[in-house]
Amino acid sequence: MEFGIDLGTTQSCIAYVDETGTPVIVKSALGEDTTPSAVFFESPQNVVVGRAAREEALLTPELVAQLVKRDMGTDAVYTFHGERHTPETVSALILRELARLAAEQTGKEVRDVVITVPAYFGIAAREATRRAGGLAGLEVLDVLDEPVAAAVHYQATHGPAEQPEHALVYDLGGGTFDTTVIRLEGADITTVCTDGDARLGGADWDEAIAGYLLSRVAEAHPELRPAQDPQFMQDLRLSAERLKKELSSVQMRRYVMRLDDTTTVVELTRSGVEELTAGLLARTVAVIDRATAAARAKGVTSFDDVLLVGGMSRFPAVARALKDGLGVDARLYEPELAVAKGAALFARSRKARPDAPSGLSAEPAPEIRRLAAAKVAAVVPRAFGVKAVDPRDPLAQTNPARARQIILHLLPSNTPLPADTGPYPFATAMENQRTLGIEVWEQASPEESEDLADNRKVGDGLLRNLPARLPAGTPFEITFFMSETGLLTVHAREPRSGRDVRFDLQIGDLRDARFDQARRSVAGYQVRG
Repeated sequence: MEFGIDLGTTQSCIAYVDETGTPVIVKSALGEDTTPSAVFFESPQNVVVGRAAREEALLTPELVAQLVKRDMGTDAVYTFHGERHTPETVSALILRELARLAAEQTGKEVRDVVITVPAYFGIAAREATRRAGGLAGLEVLDVLDEPVAAAVHYQATHGPAEQPEHALVYDLGGGTFDTTVIRLEGADITTVCTDGDARLGGADWDEAIAGYLLSRVAEAHPELRPAQDPQFMQDLRLSAERLKKELSSVQMRRYVMRLDDTTTVVELTRSGVEELTAGLLARTVAVIDRATAAARAKGVTSFDDVLLVGGMSRFPAVARALKDGLGVDARLYEPELAVAKGAALFARSRKARPDAPSGLSAEPAPEIRRLAAAKVAAVVPRAFGVKAVDPRDPLAQTNPARARQIILHLLPSNTPLPADTGPYPFATAMENQRTLGIEVWEQASPEESEDLADNRKVGDGLLRNLPARLPAGTPFEITFFMSETGLLTVHAREPRSGRDVRFDLQIGDLRDARFDQARRSVAGYQVRG
């Protein structure tokens, strides 16, 4: 049996497809559709995942890991009971709990999974997500963009598009945001363009509300120091999230805060929260503006549907902003569940393909057969390039080692996958250069920029043993190829000697010793919800 997993910043969800082709959500340990993405390190041998972990953060916040999805693909390290953890190992523990729940409720082994990621996730974060699945003992069939997963479910529900249609998916989750323009044609799903902000989500709305509540306490009782009380602050953050959700359906809520022997009563209105968080919403609108501009450049000038995905998209101001900006009525589309359901459908269809290593044991439902035959095409989420000496700097000719360095993007963002740049000409910078260091960098800013500060290094390779006495300016070539699944292959070649180097941009090896050690560490925990 195959499963789809929405590994979220604040909430996670797992689903499977039943014998009728219908995606089914696996309930949490408390019977809820989603499981909070929180891990409480109860002891050196035991962890608790889910709502109980979030509640435990009230008492021992230093032993609870939350919002780790925002750190995926980085060198972040957390320490619990003297044991070092990474975003991947914490995510693996969440995945283990989801797999345990699914196995318990279906009676089937949970092995083959598709895990979703924000469309705007870079290559390091995508590979870190894949590694997290491996650390949890799962076989990751694919890492699928969340808006594409939502579109898969949307199309399975509504049937193939008789005429080409375009949908804009607005995906505002707990910790990340992206917007994606998707073309639906027949059963095919093609990403036109995507943009996003990997550090923007419902948690930021929570922080804004919590900050406002804290300011009201300070106004009423300036003698108090609430920020120095960890339990009060954690309770404040949880209450801020609850108030945010309640104000999605009501206009006003009264909140009572007690600290020491004092009581502060605050009336919070929906309009007040909208004013308080207007800057956050404006950041999503700026992303939409960039995405729709990119879509127009590709000939997409209108949308047949605007789908709201992610729990934060329930806030009424979101739909209103989209109506004002696009002139289209946006609609909620199973905000918390559509992504996991779409991932489950996609996972099932992967096994129904004629070229699948091991097919399905039973005849698939018509929807699965249709999806298995369909083309699901993504785009390059961010621009990729190499570091080079800036030829415009006068020092490039006289002292290239001190000249300004820039990033030359060979693979622009929103290029359809698979993508092949073909050989791109470069030249050596120094006399008698026997090696060439090829540094691959990824766009890290909203707009493509040649400045190093607006990009980040994601990998490198070395072209060795070039012929002796090569003059400066000797030509060589670099080619980028990115597969349908986002694996980047780099090929550098010096034509005169035929020397070349080829390497894949895969962050970490699923077979290396550190991975095996981390997998043993994750497997050694007793996990419960």
